[in-house]
Amino acid sequence: MNGAGEGAGDGGGPGSGAREAYGAGVPPRTWLPDVGPEDVDPLAGAVTGLDVPEATATEVTGVLVRLLGTTAPAGLPDPEALLIARVFVVDEHPSAARWSEDERRSVAGLTAALVARHGEEGVEALVRELRGAGRGDD
Repeated sequence: MNGAGEGAGDGGGPGSGAREAYGAGVPPRTWLPDVGPEDVDPLAGAVTGLDVPEATATEVTGVLVRLLGTTAPAGLPDPEALLIARVFVVDEHPSAARWSEDERRSVAGLTAALVARHGEEGVEALVRELRGAGRGDD
């Protein structure tokens, strides 16, 4: 073979076959969104990660107390459980932006106790209860 036929490629070196797959002159990563974490929220705050109705911190606290039962959490919550509670539950709640820092801290502490006691199942139970409470299904 003289290099002018099969397997000669386009002379673009390694990875040049990607141009063939995506079309000439089109970078292979154009399908990625051009939004970084520092950019404005592309959803304009319309969607949160926790699919529950809006509620006051008092309402959420009431649900947490019911789920935890008569055994109150003793001492400070586990730091890892507190981080999980804060990031995945409190910060993702659609009403959390209107809660005071003390309310957020209180809900996070109770949620951390629920996470420490029941793990993911506890969070799932909380979401179910919050959805039911939001529809008036108590």
